[in-house]
Amino acid sequence: MQSQGSEFSRSTALRKIDELVWESDFSADWCIGQVPNGGYTLALAAKVLGEALPHSDPLNVTAYYLARTEPGPVRCEVEILRVGKSTSNGMVKLIQNGEVKIQLIGVFQDIDRLSGETQVKEAVPEMPDYERCVDMPHAPNLKLRDRLIQRLAPNNINALINGPDGDSTWKGWQGFKDEAEIDLFAVLMFCDALPPPAFAIYGAKGRVPTIEMSVQIHRRPCPGPLRCQFKTSFITEGVVNEDGMIWDSADNLVALARQTAKLRVSR
Repeated sequence: MQSQGSEFSRSTALRKIDELVWESDFSADWCIGQVPNGGYTLALAAKVLGEALPHSDPLNVTAYYLARTEPGPVRCEVEILRVGKSTSNGMVKLIQNGEVKIQLIGVFQDIDRLSGETQVKEAVPEMPDYERCVDMPHAPNLKLRDRLIQRLAPNNINALINGPDGDSTWKGWQGFKDEAEIDLFAVLMFCDALPPPAFAIYGAKGRVPTIEMSVQIHRRPCPGPLRCQFKTSFITEGVVNEDGMIWDSADNLVALARQTAKLRVSR
């Protein structure tokens, strides 16, 4: 479980209003520019469903980003779609100023009761180890980065600082600067915490706002930083796909992520 004293736990704390309504506050400390990070808001929404459903661990969540969020109060309205023996389904709407900003649909489980076949047909890709990766450069308008350990392969850092290299794949490591344990909701946040891989093609400029993001959880991570790969293989008429894979420090697959975004950069 997340330590209640961690920054992430405090910034995703919930207040129950009734059986299907929670309230919270989007923290300015997790913003990119003036907008709360999409992975952070996804994690907060998923925590609401984890409280509302009889199964508390996310198996798969899909978020639709309908309008720009802002720091401040947020109302979370839940609809329970199905309650089964091993999984439950629900939907939560995140509302600010009377407008639905994010809608999340999720399937939840009890991850510690899972049993069955396990197959791994794809090896962990080669990437520099933690010590050989390089800290992301400080950026005053990216408050999120001040709370995270984000160490990328040297060529990725070079692409961010000195100009794009066309590779469109980030490889590296992530964790919390306050050394908080990484729970399943933090995994959701880390699926959207790095810069868009499209920046390796076009440079670290402009915006790549997320339209939709889906994350599938495979296991609870063991202690230590997360090994990550995020890549963009296709951009079509300004619509970007991004695929992510996250492993724990023991090289166990933790999560798969896919998102759709819009590319808004100046040529």
